[in-house]
Parts: sequence; C-alpha cells; structure tokens
Amino acid sequence: MRKRTILHCDLNCFFASVEMLYNPELRNIPMAVAGDPENRHGIILAKNVLAKKKGIKTAESINEALRKCPELLIRKPDYNSYQYFSELVRNLYYEFTDRVEPFGMDECWLDITESISYFGSVQNIVDQLLYRIRNEIGLTLSIGIADNKIYAKLGSDLATEDSFRYINSLEEIRHMPADALLNVGYHTYETLKTFGIYTIGDIADKPAAYLNEILGKYGNTLYCYANGNDLGYVGKIDDEHEEIKSISNSMTSVRDLYNIDDFKIILTVLCDSVSTRLREHGLYYRTIHLIVRNNKLEVRTMQTSLKENSDLGKDIFDNAVMLFERNCDFSIPYRSIGVAVSKLSSKKDICQTSLFEKETYSLKQKKQEVALEQIRKRFGVNSISSLRVLEDSDLSHFTPKEEKEYYSFHNGR
Repeated sequence: MRKRTILHCDLNCFFASVEMLYNPELRNIPMAVAGDPENRHGIILAKNVLAKKKGIKTAESINEALRKCPELLIRKPDYNSYQYFSELVRNLYYEFTDRVEPFGMDECWLDITESISYFGSVQNIVDQLLYRIRNEIGLTLSIGIADNKIYAKLGSDLATEDSFRYINSLEEIRHMPADALLNVGYHTYETLKTFGIYTIGDIADKPAAYLNEILGKYGNTLYCYANGNDLGYVGKIDDEHEEIKSISNSMTSVRDLYNIDDFKIILTVLCDSVSTRLREHGLYYRTIHLIVRNNKLEVRTMQTSLKENSDLGKDIFDNAVMLFERNCDFSIPYRSIGVAVSKLSSKKDICQTSLFEKETYSLKQKKQEVALEQIRKRFGVNSISSLRVLEDSDLSHFTPKEEKEYYSFHNGR
C-alpha cells in the first residue's frame, strides 16, 4: 500500500485574526472574541497573541479573562465574515488537492499523496500554502504533516504560528497528554487517569483489549490513534455529496495599486479564472463578492446579487468594478484583490425576456469566453489575452490555476 501524506492545516487564532484584518489597530492591544461580550459569563472563543501572553485561554469565561487582563478588548463574533474567509482559504486548498476534509471553520485535512509529483515535493506544497495564506489572504497557518490524520493533527498542534511540523513516529508525541488525541475529552481523560494512563505513550503501550475493558469499543480506536494506525480516509466534496458553496481567486500584487486601470488589469485575470472554474463544474452564480486589502492591511468586503444567475467572467468583472467604485477610492493604495462567487446552482435561471429591457445574460459573450478557454487549453494560458491584460505584464503575468511556479512569488488564486 502506498504511503500517504496527510496535512492538517489549522488557521492561527482564526476569529481574532479575521477581526484584526478589518481593524489592524487590534494587533497592538490584547483582544479576544467572545460568545456574548455583553454577558460577562460568556466564554472566550479566540484571542490574539498579546492576549495569549497575558494568560488568556480559549473557552474560559469573560470574567476570568478580565481578571487576568483588565485592559482586554472584547469583540462580538462576526460569523458571516469568518465563514467568508473560511471558504476563501478552503478554495485555495482545492488548488493543491481535491481531497479536503473540513474540521470546523478553521481546520482542514488535506491528502496530498497524489499531488506531490505534480508540485515537486511535500516541502513545495507546504511552503506555497504558508506563503499564499499569509500574503494573499492575510491569515497564518500551522501545518502538521504525517501519514495519518491523527498524527497530522498533533503536528499542527505542535507547530508554531505560520510554520509546519512533521510527525514521523510515536516517539515524537509519546510525552503529550492523552487528551491531546482527537476525541479524548474531559471525561475520557479522567477515566484513563484513574488507571494510570496519562500520556499518548501510556495509551500506545497498553494492549487494545485492556483499553476496551476500560472504555468499551472506543478503546481499540484510541489504541490505533495513539500508535499511528489510523487509516481514516480524507473525504472530498464528491464523497460527501456536498455542493460547492463558492469559488474564488485572490491576488497580492507585486506593487501597490494607485489607480483603477491597474486594479482592472488584475481583476480581469481573476474573473477569467473564476468563470473558467465555474464552467468546469457546470455551475452558475448569483452573488458576487469583492475583497480588497490596502497597504495598511485594512480589509474591505463588498457583495452584490444579480437578478439572473450567470457563469460569465464579464458579469463578475463589471459588478466587481461597480462595487469598488461605489465603496472605495485610492487615498490609500491597494495591495491585494480577491473575487468570489456564491449562491451557486447547476441550472441556468429561466427568465422572461422583454423587448424594452437590455439583455441580462449574453450567449454571445459566453461563446467568446468559451472560445478563449479552448485556445488556452490547447496552446497555453498566455496564448491569448485581452489588450487590458497586456498593458502591464508585471501585474498580469500570473495564472491562478495552471502556472504553479508563480504561486511562491506573486500569484493569487
């Protein structure tokens, strides 16, 4: 059986990190996201590094946290924003493998076994993931690497922020407490301690039959987890019969953007990529999202919905430009652009046409876009481009899907 390579990717301080994207000043003070800031009995959901240094812990009450750090700033959670960034990151994972299994909003397993030969090495994949999440989205990861899901998760727990950790054997994690293993909660850990079992090594050294006597059938599972014998399958969308919720691309520019012409150059490439991927999946979108980040790391997200769903890159581009011009200016130059589409459907809307209204969905435009895709598939992604894209090759010379070598430099999704 071929040895697998599994990654566990965990977004660092996820809720707090998203809040700091929108409000960079929060990076300079201890802050936390709490379930109910107005109820001082609510719990801490996430905290930034400065709060962590003050001893603030996830899941402790707000009262406990404020006793440790009276100056702690409490933020109310914004789950819509967290979901948006979760999907943005997850869509990036899909560029490296189709085997992506979410574990909450901020964690995913990736099976990259079949991707290694394409990208060159495990190290190349890990380096690109860390770089792109940090520079294109503004978040950071901890990545665990192993041949099974359980050890990979332990690896991400041991990795520092924006780094990775290989786990190759039991000896590397033998010392960790037993409750570091997946699904070993408080009550299970208390039961194990009554039998003198405190660490992962203690579990691994016990016979599976003995653990079954203590914990029932789960004892055998725990034995396999501790010894790295977990053969758990990393699922993918098709396996779970789930629907793709959104498709996105983002890009950190090689230089600051000071005018709408530069903005449109990058936006054109991003919109072409998103529409191509939509048609590959046979999907149509109704909602368009634009996310921009300026050179002070301030983030703004905008969205609009269409009357009739579409799969055209031109519709994404036109609406993204409209959103930008209505909500932004260049008083502070921009550095990162992202576009996403959501409210996806596998069927085209049937709409009543009118002699007096402008056509909303252009079959002529679709034929043009499909023709361009066919030329690029046959002769290469740079074989044909719009004049706008050719105006500045420094800004436009990135190919979100095909040319993986640009990912480590300035390419976006």
